[in-house]
Amino acid sequence: MRKLMIGRWLLKHLLVVLVLIMLINLGLWQLRRLDEKRTFNRNMTAAFNQPAIPLSDGPISPAELHFRRVAVTGAFDNAQAIVIRNQLLGDTPGLHLVTPLRLKGSDRAVLVDRGWIPRGDSDPDPADLAAYDLPGEVTLEGIAYQTQTRPGGLSPLDPPLKEGQTRLVAWFRVDIERIQEQLPYPLLPIFIRQLPGPRADTQSLPRQESGLTLDEGPHLGYALQWFSFAAILVVTYGVFLRQELRKG
Repeated sequence: MRKLMIGRWLLKHLLVVLVLIMLINLGLWQLRRLDEKRTFNRNMTAAFNQPAIPLSDGPISPAELHFRRVAVTGAFDNAQAIVIRNQLLGDTPGLHLVTPLRLKGSDRAVLVDRGWIPRGDSDPDPADLAAYDLPGEVTLEGIAYQTQTRPGGLSPLDPPLKEGQTRLVAWFRVDIERIQEQLPYPLLPIFIRQLPGPRADTQSLPRQESGLTLDEGPHLGYALQWFSFAAILVVTYGVFLRQELRKG
């Protein structure tokens, strides 16, 4: 026993203890992340289940409306429709159709993500999107979101308009400020993901999502993984020390 308490053995013990502390802290960090995710899900579910907030021409706080159910009436400006790339319906790749909705009784509009559409071999042009035009006045409900920003330097970049170019049709994200540059009327500082109506055809296009899709993420699995590594370290090192003691 005495030989395990001197010299290089003390350094080995210290290294194992430090690694053990790191593994346990990583597991506890994942449990904190899980608790934050569960709190976020509860808050989002509560906000989603509240009655729809009618959108009007008054001031809007994007942060307060984020993830809230809203209702709006107006007419789609179908000629200004755009698409968002890299969208899935289940496992099927496609696009999301986003169209400005001119608010009733206002000179402003709000971008509405009308749902998923299939993608061809290349990005669509305005003529391709005409098949999804919806004329006349509509009233719809959806989930409000703040503008989407580039998450990091490695994510794709929506290019600026070139000289002589009036608009981009295919985008990587709903960047309201950038999209505003190609529209002749002011946009609200939020966009809406349309919810299907009570009598919506589940096979019609664009295809809307039914609502919030929330999960707890991988945090519990990661926490159990780190704690398992810690347990394996303790058992393995214990067996190793036992073998050293038997050697005398």
